[in-house]
Amino acid sequence: MNLLNTEQAAAFLRGCSDVHILIHRSPDGDCIGSGYALYAVLRAMGIRARVCCDDPIPPMYRFLTEDAAFEDFEPQTVIAVDVADLQLLGGLREQYEGRIDLCIDHHISNTGYAKSNYWNPEASAACEVLYALFKAMQLTLTEQIAMCLYTGMATDTGCFKFSNAGAETFAAVADLKRSFDLPYASLNRLLFDVKSKGRMALDARLMQSVRMSADDRVALLYLPYAWMEELKVSSDETDGVSNLPLQIAGVEIGILVKEQSEGGYRVSMRAGDHADVSAICRQFGGGGHVKAGGCSIAEGQSDAVCNMLMAAAEATLQS
Repeated sequence: MNLLNTEQAAAFLRGCSDVHILIHRSPDGDCIGSGYALYAVLRAMGIRARVCCDDPIPPMYRFLTEDAAFEDFEPQTVIAVDVADLQLLGGLREQYEGRIDLCIDHHISNTGYAKSNYWNPEASAACEVLYALFKAMQLTLTEQIAMCLYTGMATDTGCFKFSNAGAETFAAVADLKRSFDLPYASLNRLLFDVKSKGRMALDARLMQSVRMSADDRVALLYLPYAWMEELKVSSDETDGVSNLPLQIAGVEIGILVKEQSEGGYRVSMRAGDHADVSAICRQFGGGGHVKAGGCSIAEGQSDAVCNMLMAAAEATLQS
């Protein structure tokens, strides 16, 4: 992996032009926040830029994207943010593979696919990595950029509940709070508390059907696509469902297996105090963080897939 230091990354951004910013499929608060924060900074520097994603931006994050106005242009520079692996680009992979000049990321499982990398696996979020870079560059941030950065750090730490929220995370948020009078309470309610009636019904159904290991340390939720259709819950509304299993006392590994409309499954895992779920997900071609990981499984009967994942999680806790 060709790692850049902060000075080199700053020089790269100052010298780039006509930038396509890539974020991962199934976009979440961190990749959207980091992508649109970088877009706004580049535009303020007079550099043409646009954010590219294989999936639509979920409606709940439109407050981060509504001011963006993209032009069509052939990129001279391609930057990926919060993308640990090329496969996370989805349908964009074929177009951009081999052309990504810089990856800005915080995932310990980053595969080093870009020509250069600005990488801090100790950071809570890609937005934290970007905040440190912007601060080192002595850039003047706007309220919109601050909103993007706060959203990324808040969502990737579960509103600062997860163990990845370190001292630098809190210091960055404190700096933002001192500088900008953002509606933090309203933002947190929107990001973490507000759910549709369908999503509330879905959560209840999932928890009633939870699968537990014999020692009650692994909990798995299986989400059939038919349930989402029946309850009229869109895919972007299911962000956060993967955190439900860890609400059960004694659970160390929580697993969400989400059936896809086109077939196959997307898997999200969360860990308590005594497991590395990124290592489990790497067994199935995925990765992520020690306490939050994911992977995709292309085929198989749902029961067999769930049993396989449960077995892998149980083996991790026994090792």
